Amino acid sequence: MKLSIRYKILISFSFVFLIGISVLIYTTERIINNNNEFIIKNEMIQGRKDIDIYLKQYFVLNNVEPSKSIFKIDGKNIIEELSFRVGQDVTLYSNKGELLWTTSNNEINKEKKDLQLAMQGKTAYTISKVKDKVIVNLSYPVYFKNDALGIISYSKEYTELYKKSNHIINIIKIIGLALFLLILIISFIISKRITKPIIKLTEASKEITKGNFDVEFKHDSSDETGELALSFKNMVERIKNQILTIEKDRDTLKNLEMSRKLFFDNVTHELKTPITTILGYAEIIERNGFTDEEFFKKGMGHIIGESKRLNRMVIELLELSKNTTGDFNYSFSKVNLSNLLKVTCEEMAIRAKRYNIQIDDIIEDGLFVKGDEDKLKEIFVNLLDNSIKYGYVNSIIQVKVFKNDNKAFISMEDRGEGIPKEELENIFQPFYRINKKLSRKKGGNGLGLPIVKAIVEKHGGNICIESELKQGTIVTIEIPCI
Repeated sequence: MKLSIRYKILISFSFVFLIGISVLIYTTERIINNNNEFIIKNEMIQGRKDIDIYLKQYFVLNNVEPSKSIFKIDGKNIIEELSFRVGQDVTLYSNKGELLWTTSNNEINKEKKDLQLAMQGKTAYTISKVKDKVIVNLSYPVYFKNDALGIISYSKEYTELYKKSNHIINIIKIIGLALFLLILIISFIISKRITKPIIKLTEASKEITKGNFDVEFKHDSSDETGELALSFKNMVERIKNQILTIEKDRDTLKNLEMSRKLFFDNVTHELKTPITTILGYAEIIERNGFTDEEFFKKGMGHIIGESKRLNRMVIELLELSKNTTGDFNYSFSKVNLSNLLKVTCEEMAIRAKRYNIQIDDIIEDGLFVKGDEDKLKEIFVNLLDNSIKYGYVNSIIQVKVFKNDNKAFISMEDRGEGIPKEELENIFQPFYRINKKLSRKKGGNGLGLPIVKAIVEKHGGNICIESELKQGTIVTIEIPCI
């Protein structure tokens, strides 16, 4: 059965929204259930702590030695007091699972999973439904000097918690269904409006395929469909002698658009490296004036040096614009990696001070590599800049550089929000950002790390990133030494 474009749009929209609403409902239900289990688990843990505290107090106040016989003799008093304190039923078993005492009026099920696990020396709880009630049973063995005295089972009702959760879930399902029906109706109206002029264009196109170029197509709308009708009319007038030109222009425009996007993306990141250093020294000099002559000379030296490097970059970018598929030319030479890193850390420390972040470096002297000094510096500036932007205020960035097996290892560790493990495998993909809103706010566009990785690989090296949420990130780079 052939479906018209109208119904294809309708079905596609409906399917996408149905999947989205279903995922929303499923996710919400899972979150609520997980939250319920989290609440129950914490209360069970607290319940056990309260019971343990009471038992210790009982043995001390009554000046008795904990033993199995005490549970058999005084067990009734113990569980009644415990039941009064925790406000729920408490049952006492022997270490073999024999019922000793209970405050419950209900029938005791000795086959409960939590009781069976407690008999094996484990702490366990089970969630069960009894006559529309949700009951949680906690069972665990009581030890004294590695000897199991017995098993305490503690029950608590969570019916209201689950009723409220189910009520919320049902409301979300009703809202989801209502939204789906509303979206279905809106999608039908939109698809009908969109496809009506397209159907007319289709009929006109069929006439053109028959060789009838005198087709009249009128559409009075001033939106995109009206423009489409006008374009279609112009196309019909020129179709005989313009087909090859149109195809050529289409391909040319596509290539130009790709080249322009690649050019501007690279400009953003390439110019950021020297500008960061220049801006840092300029801000310090502006703030302090000429009071520190030595620092002023040093800062001006860096600003002049970085300005020259910026000028070289502009020349390279102008050359790149002439070839849309080209790459930057690398100028490989013997580079003192140790000195380069020390200077870079010193320069970036000025930027870090604005966030009260300290850069500590442990750099082994005399490490040389074959590479492009500007590109290597771009790597280190980019990574340190990321550590500063995404690190915690008042934290420390540790930079370590050492040689092992004729390779230079550079490690940069910060203290910050970190990166989720599931995101680590994607961070080197172009334009990939974990938090797009935050990245745009901090000036990132998802090209920094891919560019760093490309430069590292161009130097025959490797880059690895490890991270933990709320802890920080460690970036490790290895480059062959000479």
